[in-house]
Amino acid sequence: MDKKMQRADLELLTLETDFGDSIEYWDSDHKEKPALLLVHGFGATTKYQWYKQVKMLSKNYRVIAPNLNYFGNTIPGTTNYSVQGQVEMLERFTQTLKIDSLTIMGVSYGGLVGIEFAQRNQSVIHQMILFDTPVKYADSADIEGVKNTFNAASIEDLFVPNEPKDLNKLMELAMGKKYRIPAGFLKEFHQKSYEYNREDKRALITSLLADMELYSKREYSFDLPILLIWGENDQVVDVERGKQLANYLGTNARLEIIENAAHMPNMTHSKRFNQIVTGFLLLD
Repeated sequence: MDKKMQRADLELLTLETDFGDSIEYWDSDHKEKPALLLVHGFGATTKYQWYKQVKMLSKNYRVIAPNLNYFGNTIPGTTNYSVQGQVEMLERFTQTLKIDSLTIMGVSYGGLVGIEFAQRNQSVIHQMILFDTPVKYADSADIEGVKNTFNAASIEDLFVPNEPKDLNKLMELAMGKKYRIPAGFLKEFHQKSYEYNREDKRALITSLLADMELYSKREYSFDLPILLIWGENDQVVDVERGKQLANYLGTNARLEIIENAAHMPNMTHSKRFNQIVTGFLLLD
């Protein structure tokens, strides 16, 4: 994954803010190009979620892909597990980099973080892409359904597995089908991605669940182009939620549904996903 990021001309860096954040991020650092901020979802770090897009995007954009709080080596200046804590970190991050205009793209949990960032920083956001994200219309019944579908004791157990073997459920959730993954790889990946700060990641999920009603009542208003992408067979955030969100956002937003895709179409259906994204970005 590192090599794929590097071949797209991205470098892994660490930024320290005056607030005390230590933020790990990938950056193509082409300051002459417009900035594109990629906000990853739950699960693995940012490189695992965007490696099929960065080469395409870096041709025309300065691609910036930070790890959110408690992912990779990103540590906030003070303990904060809320979505707003992620938003505030991204604000300090972009301000420290002196970025005052950007396109933002977020997936799942990162889509919620992204739209909240956009709501608070509308003068900065040029256009926005969100996909398979629990914005506005996801509720506790949806969460209960996900837990039951994947036979998990809790959402925390599903998204932050205790054991390497439980990563298989997370892969099925993201990709839409079961994979036979070697036990050795699962063990190493679990150790590097979850064991070192498992309780912090679980606290992020717990905080999100506690605030879901708050975000279901959030009112958004944007005067910018918005692209929504949804996997037709998403079992985490149903495609009907995407249709509701598109209707709510109005004429500025358009929804593209990718057939036979699940929660992470950028990974499983990357060719179609990349075509949709490229078309949208070239329209502006």
